[in-house]
Amino acid sequence: MNGDDHGGSDPAGPSAEERLAVSIRLHENFIVARAVGELDYASAGLLHRRLKDAWATTRSAGLVLDLGGLTFCDSRGIGVLVMLLRQSRDQQASLVLSPLPAHLERVLTMTGVRAALQVAASVEEAIQIVQASAPRRTEMPEPPGQAR
Repeated sequence: MNGDDHGGSDPAGPSAEERLAVSIRLHENFIVARAVGELDYASAGLLHRRLKDAWATTRSAGLVLDLGGLTFCDSRGIGVLVMLLRQSRDQQASLVLSPLPAHLERVLTMTGVRAALQVAASVEEAIQIVQASAPRRTEMPEPPGQAR
């Protein structure tokens, strides 16, 4: 049977990792993540876990989420974006999405979620936005000579 024949394939379909590739890196004091593929019921949990873990292990001032490689996004994917927005607000961190594919922009606008999200035209612009907002998250250093 070939790969197009569903008769012998896994009834659960492709795994989350096969549906969505997520890469995460630290840039200065914030996270830059890229999601490529389908953000849907099967892969939304993967994206949320990976970003939640990244936020938990760094003292990040924000998150740039590159969604330019998304080919599909369903209601679960939008739910993850809303959860990330809430998490960023709870942590007083910036969340900037960039760039939004046209299909995602349409869905976010129709659902009213787009108005709550900060979106940049490019990853570079998103990085600049997070950099500009980062100082409010940094702690003041202790004066020299002060013992802890």
